[in-house]
Amino acid sequence: MDVSQVTDVQNYRIFVATWNVAGKSPPSCLNLEDWLHTSPPADIYVLGFQEIVPLNAGNVLGTEDNAPAKKWVALIRKTLNSLPGTSGGCHTPSPVPDPIVELDSDFEGSTRQKASSFFHRRSFQSLSRSMRMENDMSMPQPQLDRRYSVCDRVIFGNRPSDYDPNVRWGSSDDDNGPGESPVVTQYSPMSNSGSFSIEDRERQQGNSRYCLVASKQMVGIFLTVWVRSDLRDDVRNMKVSCVGRGLMGYLGNKGSISISMSLHQTSFCFICSHLTSGQKDGDELRRNSDVLEILRKTRFPRVNGMGDESSPQTILEHDRIIWLGDLNYRIALSYRYAKALVEMRNWRALLEKDQLRIEQRRGRVFGGWSEGKIYFPPTYKYLNNSDRYAGEDRHNKEKRRTPAWCDRILWHGRGLLQLSYVRGESRFSDHRPVYSVFLAEVESINRNRIKKSMSCSSSRIEVEELLPHSCGYSQLNFY
Repeated sequence: MDVSQVTDVQNYRIFVATWNVAGKSPPSCLNLEDWLHTSPPADIYVLGFQEIVPLNAGNVLGTEDNAPAKKWVALIRKTLNSLPGTSGGCHTPSPVPDPIVELDSDFEGSTRQKASSFFHRRSFQSLSRSMRMENDMSMPQPQLDRRYSVCDRVIFGNRPSDYDPNVRWGSSDDDNGPGESPVVTQYSPMSNSGSFSIEDRERQQGNSRYCLVASKQMVGIFLTVWVRSDLRDDVRNMKVSCVGRGLMGYLGNKGSISISMSLHQTSFCFICSHLTSGQKDGDELRRNSDVLEILRKTRFPRVNGMGDESSPQTILEHDRIIWLGDLNYRIALSYRYAKALVEMRNWRALLEKDQLRIEQRRGRVFGGWSEGKIYFPPTYKYLNNSDRYAGEDRHNKEKRRTPAWCDRILWHGRGLLQLSYVRGESRFSDHRPVYSVFLAEVESINRNRIKKSMSCSSSRIEVEELLPHSCGYSQLNFY
């Protein structure tokens, strides 16, 4: 049979959101319902964060702080499973049983250690483990190793990554000051022997409607993917790739996390990025370079012998692609002029000076990508716990920043229909969150139709076998 004869196309709702939280850890009382609520509820939630930790030298060059990520995960789980139309409960079901591959950007000149160089990861740096262990210090502790990691471990439904190639990092960032010396770090595959025996205790199913299937942190960038629990077994081929574009072009205070996955027969790629900051002339070219390098260096290696031979290896090879994050493109106007246009709600005039739109029109970046129409005010930069832009109060010590749509969501390819593109109004950060709802076409194989076709074929064979032999002779005679 032709594949199209047994292929069904279904539409799934995908909620995509990005939020730069300015290095602030969320309090347990932070209300996310206004941000995550959509009617009807989505089938998939893709939530990306930037600056979940302060981008200081300790967090960029030192051990990765996963405590804020753990708090965000707990808040998201609680909110998703208490939205209207969802059942209660907070437990996340066990992970999808497919192979999981993690690839940090394969920089030129990097070398990989031999397979014999296995070592345990730092337990306190693993978000997946911290969620399981909580405060149980009686658990056996693996030996800790000193790493200047900017890209630790991906977790998929609380399962550690099975594969983690080596990578070199080194660099400097305009926001954090020059002078830091490059750091070279090597990664090795992880040994699971005995370290995660408590995984067996979490195999029990919870009663939550949504489950976490993928979560990854790289310094301040954090990307999570949640799906309806009944879709969990249909999500396969999950992989992650990180590209550092921060200090000296390598460290993870800027860069991207990309998650690749398949739902039924359709591949998805979600890219969460934090690009180079700055509103000086020429800074937009550095952001363009970040995008091009992310597209070039992001790779999703295939797993031989696991039915993974035809899975996409680059971002643009996927069927449905969504890019979200603090892209940091600014508005090429003075503060006073831009502020006047904001007060007049003249979005068209502002967008004519929007660097991202200008660079797209000139063919320098995001060629072939789409973005919805913007009918909301610039999302950056606000005074702390205020609806006023930084710079309105001349006596305030906050830097004056021209209001800008730094936080964006774009998509590439067919099969995606954007239903909404709006911003939230939380005052938690100096950025406002931005979110969008998509309708995504997903292809699936109709196995009942295949069985029915095979049954009909068998029936035809049986009928032909019962036909008189003379029919066969006449055929032979004809030839």
